[in-house]
Amino acid sequence: MRKLFFKMIGLKRNLPLVVILGSTGSGKTKLSLELAQKFDGEIVGADSMQIYKGLDISTAKATPQEQSVAPHHLIDILDPHETFTVTQYRNKALNVIQDILDRNKLPIVVGGTNYYIEALLWKILIDNDQYVNTHGILPHNEHELPSEVLHQKLKDLDPKMAMRLHPNNKRKIIRLLLNIILKIFVVCCILSLLF
Repeated sequence: MRKLFFKMIGLKRNLPLVVILGSTGSGKTKLSLELAQKFDGEIVGADSMQIYKGLDISTAKATPQEQSVAPHHLIDILDPHETFTVTQYRNKALNVIQDILDRNKLPIVVGGTNYYIEALLWKILIDNDQYVNTHGILPHNEHELPSEVLHQKLKDLDPKMAMRLHPNNKRKIIRLLLNIILKIFVVCCILSLLF
């Protein structure tokens, strides 16, 4: 699983990466700090609002005391008037993750912005002329697969969600499939750390 993941996102090392994804106030910070202390890790923010300075309370950003427990990256790096695209996030995050790995530390990606995490893990969500060269989990021609085939895959994995989507809504179907893969990957990462 680890080899597949690191080949998939284009990192040079075959080491673990932890992703903690959840909504605001769900305990991501506490868990990430515990893991960082236990496994010599560093936190990589994946929140589209925590990246901005001054939005501490409304985003449940880690306090300065919490941030002193482990190094934090991609938090408080922009002024609120600055724009920051998902492509810019992905490029910065991959560089930060590689730097953490080069120092033999554990990168712990933490946030609630699904799109940031999905773009970090899979090339499918970024324009072809802007993405970092990677090898995605879905084939390179995922957009050429018929909607019906993708919808059937979704139906096999999550029948209730598949019933809510029209079989021709390819973009949402692909996004849901990626969300399912991400959840499976996160569970595998946590299990690999525990056992």
